[in-house]
Amino acid sequence: MNWATTTATGENILKYYREGAHLTQSAFAAAMGMPLRSYQDVEAGKNPVRPIHVAAAHWALITLHASGAIPGGLPFEISETVRLSTQAAQGK
Repeated sequence: MNWATTTATGENILKYYREGAHLTQSAFAAAMGMPLRSYQDVEAGKNPVRPIHVAAAHWALITLHASGAIPGGLPFEISETVRLSTQAAQGK
């Protein structure tokens, strides 16, 4: 799995995901299971984005999307992860 911490343009990946889902920092941090202040520090670059943050963001987006809290689709890389995982679970 690719644990990129920035987009191709150098933007923080967590901010990219959060803004793409139209979520507040507070809502995204809560969905990720992170204290808000810790999330803000990571998004601002005061603390590094780690693989656990990216994994938590993926899980939060999938969970929020499934509950209907995110209108529209998931980012491509996350929807592909879901699709491939589903195929593997079904033995395809």
